[in-house]
Amino acid sequence: MSDALIDDLAKDLKPVKPMRTWPMWLGAGIGLVLAAAYVIGFYGLRPELDGGTFTFMAIGKPLLFLLTGVSALWAVSGLVRPEGWLKWRHILPIAAMFVLVTGALMLDLGRSGMAGVSDGLNGGVLLCYMTIVCGGIAGLVVLWRLWLRRAATSHPVTLGAMAGLAVGSLMAAAYSLHCNMDAPVYILAVYGVAVAVVTAAAALIGGKLLRW
Repeated sequence: MSDALIDDLAKDLKPVKPMRTWPMWLGAGIGLVLAAAYVIGFYGLRPELDGGTFTFMAIGKPLLFLLTGVSALWAVSGLVRPEGWLKWRHILPIAAMFVLVTGALMLDLGRSGMAGVSDGLNGGVLLCYMTIVCGGIAGLVVLWRLWLRRAATSHPVTLGAMAGLAVGSLMAAAYSLHCNMDAPVYILAVYGVAVAVVTAAAALIGGKLLRW
C-alpha cells in the first residue's frame, strides 16, 4: 500500500478523546444514592438503623456488597480499553467476600445442621430477588447508555460480567439497608443468586454488544 493511499484513507480520521473513568464512578455514586432512596422510601430502613442502633450486620452487610460493587467497578475501569484485562487485584476483594460468607455458612451448618440453617431463608425472598434483579438491570441499562457503550474492550464477556456484578452488588447494598435477614445462607442463596442473575445476563449482553 502506497504512502499516498494511506494518507488518503487517513485524512478524514478525527482524534477521539480517551475514555475517562470518572463519569462511571460519579454515575455509580449517584445511582447508589437513588437506589438507597428508593429502598428507604418504599420499604423503610431495617429496625436497627431506623432506631439508631448500629449492629455489626446492620453495617457489615451493606459494606460487604458495597466493597464487592466497588471492586467490580475497578475491574470495569481496567477492561474498557483494548489493552485492559482482568487482574488479580480486581478480583481478590470479591473472592475474599465470597470466602468470608461461605466460611460463615459452613460454621452455621456445623452448629445447627441443614434444618437449622434452612430456617434462615424464611422471609422476603421474592422481594429481595425482584428488587436486586430489576434494580441491577436498570442500573446496567443506564451504565450502558451513558458510558459503557463507548468501551473498546478485548474481553467483552468479562467486561459485561464485571459491569453486571457491579450494578447488582450496589443494588444489593442499597436493599440491605432495609432487609434484616442476615443469615449467611440468606446472603448466599438470595442476595448472591440475585446478583449472579444480573452478572450472567450482563455477560451474555456484553458478548453481543461490547464487541468492536
